[in-house]
Amino acid sequence: MLSTKTNIAYASGAVPNGIKVDMFTFFLLFFYANVVGLEPGLAGSAIAIALLVDAFTDPLIGSISDRTRSSMGRRHPYLFFSFFPIVIGYSLLFAPRPDWNLSQGELFIWMIFFAVLTRVGMTFFDVPHRALGGEITKDYDERTYLFSIRELFGWLAGLFNAFLGYFIFFASTPEYPKGQLNPEAWAPFGYTGASIMGLMILISALATLRQGKSLPVWSGVITLTMIFKEMRIALLNRSFVIFFFGCLGLSIAWGLGNTLTLYVNTYFWQLSATQITLYLPMYAFSAICAFALAPRLVKQFEKKYIILITMLVTGIFYPLPLILGYFGLTPPKGTYELVFFLWIFILIGITCNIIGNMIRDSMLADIADEVELQSGKRQEGILFAMLGFMAKVNTGLGTAVAGLVLSLINFTDTTPTDEQVFSLILTQGGLVPFLLLIPIVIFSLYSLSREQHNKIREQLQS
Repeated sequence: MLSTKTNIAYASGAVPNGIKVDMFTFFLLFFYANVVGLEPGLAGSAIAIALLVDAFTDPLIGSISDRTRSSMGRRHPYLFFSFFPIVIGYSLLFAPRPDWNLSQGELFIWMIFFAVLTRVGMTFFDVPHRALGGEITKDYDERTYLFSIRELFGWLAGLFNAFLGYFIFFASTPEYPKGQLNPEAWAPFGYTGASIMGLMILISALATLRQGKSLPVWSGVITLTMIFKEMRIALLNRSFVIFFFGCLGLSIAWGLGNTLTLYVNTYFWQLSATQITLYLPMYAFSAICAFALAPRLVKQFEKKYIILITMLVTGIFYPLPLILGYFGLTPPKGTYELVFFLWIFILIGITCNIIGNMIRDSMLADIADEVELQSGKRQEGILFAMLGFMAKVNTGLGTAVAGLVLSLINFTDTTPTDEQVFSLILTQGGLVPFLLLIPIVIFSLYSLSREQHNKIREQLQS
């Protein structure tokens, strides 16, 4: 059994990606399109280009970390290296200001370069770190707990970052009642996030170094032919293929919905940054509820069925407040009563969403055992690289689609028309729940159960 200290040391490594995901999902497109003036379609394209780079770097780094031999173990050299590209890239990504008078082309190149630098840096950290979690425990239930606490730390980090943004940096001023439109606030916000990310990278890497050194060393000859042969076994595993495409559909849906959340809060619900901050306690409470529930649910039910039910409930509750708001059945827009009303939907929808995230991470570690039985090799790196890539699809492809939607409805002004706002809520309240049906169908085909996993572990130990 892992000690509490080990669980916390490992889970703290979710903080950097939690901050990055929060910023890329909820703030990046808004910053470039509505603060510094990059055309939304170009901003979405920049994010899509960065995602294409990830499509190559994620599996590459995962495969390399599987096969690395060093005095620090397989994973830790990359954890320490990631410090520099993450801190530099993230800091400069949010540095531009309108008074720089950059052209559309210059802003576009700036966004691409530093988005790629940040995301590749996160690949060097997050992929080996997730793989480390799949290696340090083989127990079916303990894995769920480990990845649940990791997911909890990631969510709380993202919420703390959002709190810093809405409550500290985007506080309302006479000039900017909606402080998220204040161009002076964004660079300090970025520097603060980069500092926290860098600090937590070093803390988690140092605190888990002993566990990293104790893991088995990759055995056998490392040749290009063998690498592709072993990767092929891992990536064509039936359980993994179902898992991958289910997560892909889920990431596209959530990426689109999450990216538009700040737009909906600002222009449909007409909330100030201070009012939006009041969402955060309920998000935090939802994360704690999910952490309390996920390990207990896994002891009672198959992971597959928990995933299906949480997605279904989320898909039902996600559009309800928008429908009620459109027909005037909510408290008045721009009021604190509205915020408290929306808490109900946040609690149910976000708790289900986080439970799903926690359990999917542990499912991939189970799949790694099945792959080891087939290939004779531990390949957590390559498998968790694909999970990391799915998280980037969430903030990449979903954001790119959101940028395209905003461009199509000509949503480039700070005072949108009623028709533009209607198109916005129609996308988030109609298209996103519809897209959630795709991963529900795919995950219904998943068949790696607790009983099958126990048999796999017995065969590996024999």
